[in-house]
Amino acid sequence: MNQQEVRQFVERYFAAFSTHVMESHPDYLTVKLPVEVDKDIGNRPFYWSWVEKMNIPPQPMILTFFFDEERVPEGMRGEHIHFGSGRLQQIFQSTRKHGRFVCMYEHPPQLTARGISQRRSVPLTPWLGVNLKVSFICDKKRDLLLYLGVNLHQPRIVHDFYPFLKRLALTPSIPDYFYTLDRRLSLPQALQLVEQETHKVLAKQDQSWADEARSRLDEELLILEAYYNELAVREASDKETEPEEESPETEKEKPTAAADPAAAEILAVEEPPAVEQPQTLDEFRSSGGRILDFLRMNSIPVTPREEIDQQEWKKSTPAEEKERRMSELRWQYEPRIEVQLVNGGLFYLHNMPPFS
Repeated sequence: MNQQEVRQFVERYFAAFSTHVMESHPDYLTVKLPVEVDKDIGNRPFYWSWVEKMNIPPQPMILTFFFDEERVPEGMRGEHIHFGSGRLQQIFQSTRKHGRFVCMYEHPPQLTARGISQRRSVPLTPWLGVNLKVSFICDKKRDLLLYLGVNLHQPRIVHDFYPFLKRLALTPSIPDYFYTLDRRLSLPQALQLVEQETHKVLAKQDQSWADEARSRLDEELLILEAYYNELAVREASDKETEPEEESPETEKEKPTAAADPAAAEILAVEEPPAVEQPQTLDEFRSSGGRILDFLRMNSIPVTPREEIDQQEWKKSTPAEEKERRMSELRWQYEPRIEVQLVNGGLFYLHNMPPFS
């Protein structure tokens, strides 16, 4: 998105919430945020929790957005909004939150004046419109957008429903002298038609991408299998050529003081007598010790090395490592199709989309 598209999107976003625009300049935009918008992009949840708890009138924020960083008026405070900025990401999230499902009514201008003059009501047909994103995923990815519309009064389904809606005048409330026809198809039944139509579209798609992905997966698995086979052969040969360890000699008995007086002196040097530690804090401090050392010696338990569970630091075996890498390759290369609902809504229309 360039800066012009960013500004158009931001202005449409604020217009959807009937935001009070305080100043609209070619280089910046100053708005007073409505309550819903302030809660979404104002970054002050504690303020709104306090306002709702105390039941006091809120004070919405006033923000100024610059669209050209080099043409900011001197002394004016605001923020530069551009594609990728944090504030624009918050606006995107707020748009998805409030605009994912809508209910709109067609307001044809050419019929309004005639309907008012003749006092004749005009019927509006209910439609379910859904926009789907179909993703073909392997080590590559391709997306396909489907704009499907289902007539809920006379069951049928059409494609390119959203481009057709963009040409109509839609309002969130039903216009005067218009009424809605009954829905003969429930929403679950309409969603079943959408699912069936999606399967038909997928069946018509070229499936060569999945065969190519499986071929690349098989090639990668063969390379991985050859690598670990060679690794196993190399480890086996290393074990054969490794020299045998010499058996340890029988530990010689340590000389005792009774057998050799000189040995007694050596033992006295090697094994110094244990120093009796003070039992109380006062005795420890009187001997020149620190309180921290006393606490470490008497309060902090030390786990013996043999009791430490080191299972989580155990080194993986070649077989475990091979299985893990094979599962990673399958996740990366295995072809799969994901269908995601982007948005949808109920639309009551006077004009009919072309049926194909």
